[in-house]
Amino acid sequence: MKSTDSLPDAALNGMPQRNTGLLLITDIGSTTTKALLLSRESEGNSRFRFVSMADVPTTVEKPDEDVCIGVSRAIRMLESQTGEMLSRGKGMPSVPYLTTSSAGGGLQMLVFGLTSTETGRIAENTACGAGGVILRTITIDDELQAVEKMMYIRDLHPDMILLAGGTDGGAVAGVVRLSELLTLANPQPKFRQNMKIPLVFCGNREARSFVREVLEDTFDISIVDNVRPSMTELNTDPARYEVHRLFMENVMERAPGYSELKNYTISDILPTPVGVENILKLYGDSQNEFVVMMDMGGATTDIFSSICGEYCRTVAANTGMSYSISNVLADVGIEAIMCHLPPSFKETDIRNYIFNKTLAPTSVPSTEGEELLEQAVAIEGARSAWADHLETCFKTSRVGFLDRMKQRNRKEFDEVFYTRETESSFKVSDIGIIIGAGGIISHSNRIDALWILAEAFLPKGITRIAIDKHFRSPHLGVLSEIDSEAALSLFREECLREIGWVIAPTGKIEKDRIVIEVHDSNSGGNWKVRGGEILFLKSGGNLSFSTSKDVMLVSNGIEHLSTDLPVIIDCRGRGKYRLDIPMARSGITEFEHADVTFSSKLSPEHDGIETGNWEIEYELPYEGEIFVSEGDHVEPGTLIGENRFEPPRLFIIDLNRIPGYDRHLTPEEVRSGLLLGVGDTVNLNQPLYKIHRKGITGFDFTFRSTVRGMIIKIEKNGLIILREIQDYDEKPHIVDVAGQLGIKPKHIKGFLKFKEGDFVGAEQVLASDMIKSIFVKAPSSGILKQIDKKTGTVTLQYDINPVRLYSHVHGTVSGAIRGHSATVQGTGTRLQGVVGFGGKNSGILNEILNLENSTLLKGSIVFSSEPIDEPFLRRAAESGVSGIIAPSIPAHDWVSYYGKELGVAITGDENIPFTMILTEGFGNIPMGNESADFLRYSEGKTASMSGRTQIRAGVTRPLFLVSD
Repeated sequence: MKSTDSLPDAALNGMPQRNTGLLLITDIGSTTTKALLLSRESEGNSRFRFVSMADVPTTVEKPDEDVCIGVSRAIRMLESQTGEMLSRGKGMPSVPYLTTSSAGGGLQMLVFGLTSTETGRIAENTACGAGGVILRTITIDDELQAVEKMMYIRDLHPDMILLAGGTDGGAVAGVVRLSELLTLANPQPKFRQNMKIPLVFCGNREARSFVREVLEDTFDISIVDNVRPSMTELNTDPARYEVHRLFMENVMERAPGYSELKNYTISDILPTPVGVENILKLYGDSQNEFVVMMDMGGATTDIFSSICGEYCRTVAANTGMSYSISNVLADVGIEAIMCHLPPSFKETDIRNYIFNKTLAPTSVPSTEGEELLEQAVAIEGARSAWADHLETCFKTSRVGFLDRMKQRNRKEFDEVFYTRETESSFKVSDIGIIIGAGGIISHSNRIDALWILAEAFLPKGITRIAIDKHFRSPHLGVLSEIDSEAALSLFREECLREIGWVIAPTGKIEKDRIVIEVHDSNSGGNWKVRGGEILFLKSGGNLSFSTSKDVMLVSNGIEHLSTDLPVIIDCRGRGKYRLDIPMARSGITEFEHADVTFSSKLSPEHDGIETGNWEIEYELPYEGEIFVSEGDHVEPGTLIGENRFEPPRLFIIDLNRIPGYDRHLTPEEVRSGLLLGVGDTVNLNQPLYKIHRKGITGFDFTFRSTVRGMIIKIEKNGLIILREIQDYDEKPHIVDVAGQLGIKPKHIKGFLKFKEGDFVGAEQVLASDMIKSIFVKAPSSGILKQIDKKTGTVTLQYDINPVRLYSHVHGTVSGAIRGHSATVQGTGTRLQGVVGFGGKNSGILNEILNLENSTLLKGSIVFSSEPIDEPFLRRAAESGVSGIIAPSIPAHDWVSYYGKELGVAITGDENIPFTMILTEGFGNIPMGNESADFLRYSEGKTASMSGRTQIRAGVTRPLFLVSD
């Protein structure tokens, strides 16, 4: 271990550094770079003190795209605050420097599993346990069509992919199908698009070779043990460790400017969560107590725990206070949030604010009502994240008869958790301290922070509540890599702020029955607290407790606590005896906030109107046909490209299955026995491979293909991969089965190999008479639509449902990639909205002056300068308009019409009959004059619009376009 006693004077990683007794540490987060300057207390003294702190936006997005720029800005801010010279050329550190990083949004992952309730959920937990932020989970049984899955895969730009599915020894078809979709979609990473995305396969071991062969050209493959080896086993650790390793060694390197940053550090750059885990481990060990910490950010909520020697972290990937605030509402429901708020807060106002905060994630509360609303959301979001952490990291059981006999003072059935590695047991009441961090905690006063954490975590027993107000835990975690003593000392003295205690008896708690008696020897006060009640002692006291029968506090009936911090005596019970009475309805003034009323100044802003050149790319979900060429003129409705068929299936033939794996074919035998090569078409039953092996164990066989396709790859280990030949037509093909077999028409069912509704491949045997050796083959691939016993015929027909890509603009094709995409460019004026729904559309623009009576023309784009409502949306849908532009709509009206909350605000694919763009947000906000004037000036013109919106991981806003 390095020591801060001997921080280098020069030649650190080849970079000269001044040893001034100063130490600079940064944490480069996904949105904020937090800098901390430390100084030795005196010359020759190894103790450090905090000197100054600075927070600046992280620079990973255009136009900066270099984390070093953000670090340089933080250094300049510290120099201005302290007068110290901390930088050299390019503004980078000239003093010893350490950093942690989760730049670029942390580890953003796509997760794949066979089923949403089984392997999909297990894979999600595995990814979260490894610190992943899940962009989306895709399973075979979800509601998305194959094309929709591929569009999501392409749009999300993950850092890593986790692919699970199937128990060991089970079928491989589902895993192979997911692999096909992945390789056909060919997603690109967020940074360094010339590099392969890491992919961890943790599914059926029988599918490993297939997955590797299908995906290795597109992805950087890692294969680990199955997360679900059998229906009764879970084995997530190998996958978690591999994801963590790849993140450390691969993904972090891709953040722009990261490699340059390494030249300035005196120790390895740590992922931010590792820094937090380091300091929690040190603190928990030094205190000999179990520790839990929550960091609630704008997009995600991290929960860390140090319990029984195991250190766990989970990420609630879509639980946060800005980018993800509407997803908390979607998860918990409006009623759960409202129960923490005064009755004066109305559902409509709550929804409008939450939706608008998602659309304006960098805004901060500007009124007391906004602050209180965000605190209520934080309670529910943190509660959900804590429940997920317990479920992901620990196993549960109930205390049984023998355990209760050993612990005679126990008076309840208490939930017991077991660590996954050591099988050590603990109870929530064993947790000694809960620490809160993140913006919502930092910006709350001490009592409100205590309320949030006490209500979110619902502690049991006697628990200290603390905060890391400025969240410098990652900084001290990386400092611990070179000086653990200094890091721990600073954490205790400078970071940790104890803000109160929660005393929560558990057991058989009934409403209005005395649960606990409290005595304060300082004041002489005595209180009897009943079931469902909360006692709040704002100044603490020298307290002793006596619990009633069938109630316990920790391990015995009487405990003591002496403190001058606020104490909450919570007698609402826990578990099955919990009385669901929010602290906001407890009658305690500090938690009821009855004097707060809701008012909001939040209105999301948009970039307004731009005139000039524009460019739009049209891309097929997978390889198909592009019908336009460079220089072609297109207009709304021009067919640009088409995927005529479903994504082509891949067929994998393993030659070693024929002789048996105990008589494995050698690479030379594979090569010499092949009758066809890459690029050849293989028909059903066509000879594909022939071998003659000499000797006592020799054998002869000829392998005939069981599928029809084109060979795209042959591996020396005997795997042959074919792609489906999609030469289907949609005509009905009538096959005279009875005539070819020479039988009566009414008897054909007894000779058929398929039933109505089955898919039949071209050249497959459709019917046969084995005695006469007569075989009737399908002339074309398709669904067996009809069996006619009167004529003795069957009808085959392939159902073609093409995915067509139409232009929605006037312009000129500036480039086209055969089979993939085309780019259209032109000139015109664009209006950017704040959120949109419902894909792309075009039409003649008309203004609506009266929502109830104005005529709505089919195929037109209509706009209103005043807010719209649900009845108008329903009238517009019935009239067949192609698009709607409006300033706002009450969030309740949108939810009532569409049937879903806003969620994570990735929109534009909604199944609604029109495209809708809001220019101002949710609520009753009128349209700005500039936007309204532009739309009125454009009335009568053909216009185009796209509702595509993405607020997080690459911002996309909806556009309305009038071409010149």
